[in-house]
Amino acid sequence: MKSAFLSYEQWRADNAGRAEDAANLFGQYLVEHCRNKAIATAPADSSEETRAAVVRAVDEALHNVTDLLEGFWPLPAGDGCMAELALNVNIVRDGRLFETQPISPGKLDLPIGYWSWIEA
Repeated sequence: MKSAFLSYEQWRADNAGRAEDAANLFGQYLVEHCRNKAIATAPADSSEETRAAVVRAVDEALHNVTDLLEGFWPLPAGDGCMAELALNVNIVRDGRLFETQPISPGKLDLPIGYWSWIEA
């Protein structure tokens, strides 16, 4: 898969741009390592209808993962507490944490990002 997103060295300098660049890196790997591999499990001799159903199911599942990360649904954790899921993109250089970009919750719209990532 050819990268459609900026390499770390090309990330923008401003905080909002860096968060978006980090989210796009996450999206690239979400598509490459989850979506594409899941869709590839459909048998090669599957009908077009079956293959389309597999694509829809995978996209729905991964889109809902991004909804979870965005806090779209309330997540009761018991005892009057709520859970909030978080996602950081950590950049590691020479085995050491070099930079952390928190991208969820609330830094940008990951569910909308998902649909652009599958088009890349």
